[in-house]
Amino acid sequence: MTVLPLKSSLGVPLDAAAQVLQFDDALEPSLKGELVEVMSELPVFFLNRATHFKTHALDLIWYHPFAYSETDLRIEDVEPKINALDPSLAVIGKCWQAIKALHDYPVRLYDCSLSSNTFGTEGNYHHDISEPSYREGHHTALVYCCKEWDVSWAGETLVFNEHGDIVAGAMPKSGRIMVIKNDPLHVGRSVSRICPTDRRVLTFKYWQVAA
Repeated sequence: MTVLPLKSSLGVPLDAAAQVLQFDDALEPSLKGELVEVMSELPVFFLNRATHFKTHALDLIWYHPFAYSETDLRIEDVEPKINALDPSLAVIGKCWQAIKALHDYPVRLYDCSLSSNTFGTEGNYHHDISEPSYREGHHTALVYCCKEWDVSWAGETLVFNEHGDIVAGAMPKSGRIMVIKNDPLHVGRSVSRICPTDRRVLTFKYWQVAA
């Protein structure tokens, strides 16, 4: 499988095939601070995304949608919807521009949302795209928006190979970006019982498109 190039030398490959990369300094400190502050204050709603997105049956999460494709996930670009959000949410568009700048190829955004995991909200390992033929060229960028994180609080994002073995993982460190390419199986694990906060993740889902 072709390895897709990324611009930034800050990206740390977390698996041998460079399908998963981690960026800890892609956001300027002021942007990171603003993003975490805004995302921490937003209300979230308990929703079932399985029907609309044709994902897995347990796609039940605390969730705040910002923009998503209402037509064809492969065609509609929802960046204009991001740019049209209330000015108080302008930081989301700034974050998306920072993610786009990591790539050496054009991309098309089809979904952007905030998710929140509390103790007992256990993730289910899944693909974001149910149709296997659509997975190549698919990207998921996870931007962790907690003000702080301790390793004892758990909440890891794990990525699996076709045999169900863990090939990459990341802790939800504040401001960290995890880019998962070509939609391998992955999961956001529940936080631990001693975690005093929720695990907030701003997620961008997008496609590589022809130049």
